[in-house]
Amino acid sequence: MRKLIRARRKYYKPRGRLGRRLLAGGTVAAITLGTAAKLSADTGGPPPDAHQLAVAKDADNDLLADREEYSIGYEPFRADQNRNGVPDGVELAERCAVVINNLPEYDFQAPPGLANPHKVRYITKGQESCDVCGLVMGMDHWDIVNPKLGLVVQLPVMAAHYMEHGSFSYAASYHNGRAHVASLLRAIELEYPHDPNEHVLAVDGNDLDADMLTDAEELACGYDLRDSDQDGDLLPDGIELARQCQEVFEALPEYIWEPGAVPPEVLYKERHWFRGLENCHICGKAVNMGYWLIVNPAIYTQMEVPDIACHYMGHGSFCYSGDVHGNGRLDVALLATILEIPRRCGDLGTLFLPGDLNKDCKEDFRDVAQFGQKWLESTDPNE
Repeated sequence: MRKLIRARRKYYKPRGRLGRRLLAGGTVAAITLGTAAKLSADTGGPPPDAHQLAVAKDADNDLLADREEYSIGYEPFRADQNRNGVPDGVELAERCAVVINNLPEYDFQAPPGLANPHKVRYITKGQESCDVCGLVMGMDHWDIVNPKLGLVVQLPVMAAHYMEHGSFSYAASYHNGRAHVASLLRAIELEYPHDPNEHVLAVDGNDLDADMLTDAEELACGYDLRDSDQDGDLLPDGIELARQCQEVFEALPEYIWEPGAVPPEVLYKERHWFRGLENCHICGKAVNMGYWLIVNPAIYTQMEVPDIACHYMGHGSFCYSGDVHGNGRLDVALLATILEIPRRCGDLGTLFLPGDLNKDCKEDFRDVAQFGQKWLESTDPNE
């Protein structure tokens, strides 16, 4: 009898372990699905468009294939790198459409000696209709030409219609396919999905990664001079740091000197007015020709920042150009030190814990949920 009981225990014990594993797995899955649903609702992005066609092997479902993301420097497991509520593939396609529609267009042949990107239209007899909305247009295609690179990318006109709706894939009664994303971006010279701004002046110095910060500045600040987008939000580090500095500067308490007044013991700014105005060489905006004194009592350091420089920092540039101060550039390392950048989670230079998958500076169940979404998935080509 005892032998029978031991045999039954031996037989049922593995099944008990398996049951406990399944129960634990089901619990994690329930937590994962519930949290994932909430995270999806928190993004607040626009509803999907029927033109936004799915693409195969897209781990983060952002309408960019994994290989496409690798080839253009995006992250294949983050669907919204710049955290604006729009999937990366949708945003990038829409921005491409804007650039393509604004390219100068020529019929059959462009003028000789043209150096800038342009498009050449080739007319095909017949019409085709969009499979989604039924829009009818010619079966024409464009050659997107970049003379400097010797690069030509063929693109159906129907493809541009789909890109306007956020999709590099297109489906119509004649043309069906997908634009070659990497070649197209190279031809139209579009790298990051940030709005171009003439205030972002070129850096006078070595800039290995072309992020609007010189190599010397990155070394002084402790940044990676070989990575132009260290936090992976698709915004060049120099532009991002300038805007962050301006936001911190705007929020500083202002000290106004008067007899008997005691300066604050915390980081503050002090206005120094001059009689006269200074005009921005880019947009013509007039600002006071004076400067701000930024003081950090904790480290016994201060710095003068002209009003015109603050105007440019708001546009993402440490370089400035005005009709009083002329052309100049702020001391980036000193300014970042005085303003104590990073001050908030996500600022350039933020250190993240190894398990902080969602980059919110905390390791919690949201990271467990993100980990659970990809549980048991594999990138092994043989599986």
